[in-house]
Amino acid sequence: MHTKRKLLLVPPMDKPSSCVLTGCAEALEKMGHDVVLFDTAAWLPMCSALQHLPIQLEQQELLGAQAVELMAQAVAAVAQAQQVDVVLAFPQSPLSADVREQLQSQKVKTVCWMIEECSLFPFWRKLVEGYDVVATIEHEPFISELALLGHTAVYLPFAAKSACCTPVSTHTAAEDMIVVLGDASDELANALSSHIGRGMVLWGEGWGAYDQYRPYYQGKQSSLTRSERKALYRDAAIIVNLHSANIAAGDAVNMETFAIASCGGFQLVDKRTLMDGMFSYEELVMFESAEELSEMIDEFVDDRNTRMEYARNAQTLVLAKHTYEQRMKTLLAAVFSDEKPSPSKS
Repeated sequence: MHTKRKLLLVPPMDKPSSCVLTGCAEALEKMGHDVVLFDTAAWLPMCSALQHLPIQLEQQELLGAQAVELMAQAVAAVAQAQQVDVVLAFPQSPLSADVREQLQSQKVKTVCWMIEECSLFPFWRKLVEGYDVVATIEHEPFISELALLGHTAVYLPFAAKSACCTPVSTHTAAEDMIVVLGDASDELANALSSHIGRGMVLWGEGWGAYDQYRPYYQGKQSSLTRSERKALYRDAAIIVNLHSANIAAGDAVNMETFAIASCGGFQLVDKRTLMDGMFSYEELVMFESAEELSEMIDEFVDDRNTRMEYARNAQTLVLAKHTYEQRMKTLLAAVFSDEKPSPSKS
């Protein structure tokens, strides 16, 4: 029987309603914990207004920093009023180092889940400074470096929402739809050109720069709503899940890999080093070059039965091993690892 905790979740300012945030909140509540959600979005109009003041940039930056500090103080006030045990934040959450120290003095555990690759945040060491626990979607060398910096470090990949699951057997795949999610490159544009006439639609950066893809380019991935994503994941014949335009470079597994699997979609995904031990070739079809991707589309586009078998295997795996409930269990175990278990009653 686990100890019931009370957690304050602080959404990031750039994505105040992200799927990761809702996944954490829903999982924690399902596990029996109390969840308080800080309303970051309510403060964003103030930040936007400051950016449009007719003042010098130096003054604008000063006021912006003061606004973020005010938000951080509001987080601390909510944490104190609600008597929370843990504050869970993310990159870009309004939680300053001073406020983190203030919370810790009140015996509140502070946690940051780094849901961005550290290479994209050159200042990541400063960003996580002072947190008790730092979880990361990457493994080494970041886990060891975080430990050296004095944090409790946790490898915590993205996860699947169990609520998104629908039986694969009920799906009606659009056999003429190939969905590409990810950024363009010359290599990818050349390799995928032979599939344009097969109902291809694309979301990501850069596809609009190629004349042959412009009629099929739908916009940035961020323009997709949650319901649109779920429908695509469930019903497209093939989903090409690109972590990066630079194929086979990188380690962290993206959120889409888990989301597509949980929705019962069939995906072709560029291989990442951390997929080893997480997925096998029975659940995911992984490619390591643009040419290999093109060959795989030819191989699977007309083979619905095989696609459904992969989709079922992937869905079964993520619901068994990679849900937000399991991630939150791992995270809370790390947060309270220094607590001694209660003596059992005889």
